Amino acid sequence: MRRSRKAALAVLAAGVLVATSVPAAADAPAARQTTAWRNGALQVDTAGVVSRSDFVLKSPAWQAYQSMPVGNGTLGAAMWAENGFMAQFNRADTFPDLKSAGQLTVPGLRPLMQASDYRGRLRLYEGDLAQEGGGMSARGYVRAGRDQFVLEVTGADPDRVQTADLRLWEGRSPTAHARGGVAALAETFEDEESGSLTGAVAALTADGRDVTAKVVDDRTVRLSFKPRRDGRFRIVTGVPAYTGGDLGRAAAKALRDAFGGDREHRAWWHRFWDGAAPMRITSRDGVGEYMEHLRAQQLYMTAATMRSAVPSSHGGVINMFSPWRDEVHWSADHWWHFNLRQPVYTNFGADTEEFNEPYFRLYLDRLEEMREWTRAHWKGSEGVCVAEFLRYDGTAEACDSERPPDWLNRIVTTGPEVVHNLWLQYRYTGDRSILNRAYPLMRDVARFYLSILEEGDDGKLHLHNVNAMETQWDATDPAPDLAAMRVIFPMIAKQADRRGDRGLARELRAALAKIPDFRTVTRNGERVIAWSATDEEARNTQNPDTEPLFPWGLYGRDSGLMQATFRNRVFVNTREWAEDALLAARLGLGGEMRSLLVKGTGDFQIFPNGFGSHSIGDDPAEMTNYYNGWNAVVGSSLQESLVQSYEGVVRIASAWPEGWNAAGSVQVEGGHRVSTEVRDGEPNLVGIEAGSDGALKVANPWPGQRIRVVDGETGRGRPVAGPTGGAVIGFQVREGRSYVLERADRPYPSFRFQGVDGKPGTDVRRLGERALGVE
Repeated sequence: MRRSRKAALAVLAAGVLVATSVPAAADAPAARQTTAWRNGALQVDTAGVVSRSDFVLKSPAWQAYQSMPVGNGTLGAAMWAENGFMAQFNRADTFPDLKSAGQLTVPGLRPLMQASDYRGRLRLYEGDLAQEGGGMSARGYVRAGRDQFVLEVTGADPDRVQTADLRLWEGRSPTAHARGGVAALAETFEDEESGSLTGAVAALTADGRDVTAKVVDDRTVRLSFKPRRDGRFRIVTGVPAYTGGDLGRAAAKALRDAFGGDREHRAWWHRFWDGAAPMRITSRDGVGEYMEHLRAQQLYMTAATMRSAVPSSHGGVINMFSPWRDEVHWSADHWWHFNLRQPVYTNFGADTEEFNEPYFRLYLDRLEEMREWTRAHWKGSEGVCVAEFLRYDGTAEACDSERPPDWLNRIVTTGPEVVHNLWLQYRYTGDRSILNRAYPLMRDVARFYLSILEEGDDGKLHLHNVNAMETQWDATDPAPDLAAMRVIFPMIAKQADRRGDRGLARELRAALAKIPDFRTVTRNGERVIAWSATDEEARNTQNPDTEPLFPWGLYGRDSGLMQATFRNRVFVNTREWAEDALLAARLGLGGEMRSLLVKGTGDFQIFPNGFGSHSIGDDPAEMTNYYNGWNAVVGSSLQESLVQSYEGVVRIASAWPEGWNAAGSVQVEGGHRVSTEVRDGEPNLVGIEAGSDGALKVANPWPGQRIRVVDGETGRGRPVAGPTGGAVIGFQVREGRSYVLERADRPYPSFRFQGVDGKPGTDVRRLGERALGVE
């Protein structure tokens, strides 16, 4: 995110004309044609557009699986209505098992929840859950700048004693504390493997009258109090990290400034949404709006969970929002890289790439540990094998040449993917310090590959006994590895030259010329890319043959080979991490993308808070985990279909589904924000806010029409480029300036201004059997 976002200066009202002395062309747009581009930016009522994707609760979330999430990036809370009001607190760093800090129960909110006029709303723009009914209201949120959960209540009976219980459960061994108006539970967790010590304290206090605290039992503490005379009270639970020491002092520190206001909290969330690339979708059948909602949920989830030292998602599961005590699906102390890559990619297009930092820290901060692991477990190698399954202490259960291949062992493309994402982070931000941080890892990943390649009788360099993702074990020359080397070798060679590492640069360029071609096979009568050079059976349902398309971007929509490979891929949308819709968007298949998004949402998005499950047919009432992968796929697919740039040419609405209208922005490489509005299948204008100096190429959004680039502030003056009727227009951009790409016969000043607005949703959003919100 390079640019300083301009304040929205436009009044979002129809009928406001852009001041201009340029007459409209003879066949200029009719009066109905409008644009939200003004003063060099797409003018958006951000609060209104984001509120379209609020989660409406027409009834309370009585069941744990209906819980609504709030968080600040390190502390998460899941809220539901059982026993009046419940919230479970989870930190992202209580390794090795990610145990919860406890559950809060407030029985006094039962009248609110049971009221006939109950209504609630998870407000994404505010980062809170607001509920009201029976003359009462309750608002819950985790402060953006402090690890404190706040529950604000109005309308309570001022003479009725309220209680708030904080409890853990069987199998937990906390230390309990109660003194004055503060109660607390704390527990530490020692990791036998690494010797590390983590933990959390949950400290509870209330803003009310006659507040007292007591220890109920070994795992429960309680506050008792009366509301203030006006019926208001506030409960604050501070949940910071804790590694031991005086619990009373730790509790006091956890509750510092507990009764401060929410100004900082609101400001943080407003800044987040104002900086994220907006997107509003309208469609006749409501499918577009549903997908807009899932993308907004993904961005909200990212902001609410990704501010810790490491990613909060493990195997695609968001434990920070769990209401299921200490239940953890898969592993709490390891990360599968494959489940991390979609959120990272979504952040690039959404202009929220700063939230990729925990992902990069996971690998960059553990480089020395990964080096030691590689030296000890991959005999004869150099550099670093970045494990697909990496533990928080830098050890692994993969990258071991002495062990037989399995689901994770012998997958070696993780390192290249991390390197590639570091490169993209630089390309989207322009921050050269990223390359300085990344180069030691880049160098070591390259050296690892060079050390395990073997020259064959054909003069080519081959990889043997490695996996093609989790799908094909013990293979030769997997397609993902061949694609990865084609992309990262020249990039790392260039960085090596800049740092005087010319020997490595020469080795990489020499190896690049010897990388084998992708093997092709016949599938359903068509020539397609093979998974690898060998024919081992399938073990999982990832498609190694589509990896050259994503993430590596070696083929595009004009490749008949990749189109055929996609059509004949063996596995279609099998899990919540399936990227089929994104692949369709890259190939310009808008109808196919829409169908895959609808099918995948029906299969995986089973929870009313927007989260998904891992498998088709899962029952939300029986699950004990929230998956976030599917919404990242939705977000990246929508962004890629509206604006894509991975082949070096920006394409506008190249895979936008028929029948969907859109107004939105997508960030592309160079840090440029590209905005457009699509109506009846056609963009009106294309606005560009340049994030850096450089050359930009844009495919003609109106094939056969003459186009030109003009100043983005006024649309006046000599064209920056064009007019031309060519398929692509190229031009130079300057950081901080804006540009408009227009049809020569429909100049920007002839459009009537109408900003992008929105209103809060009033009902539960539905798509077939799926819902966003609680009926």
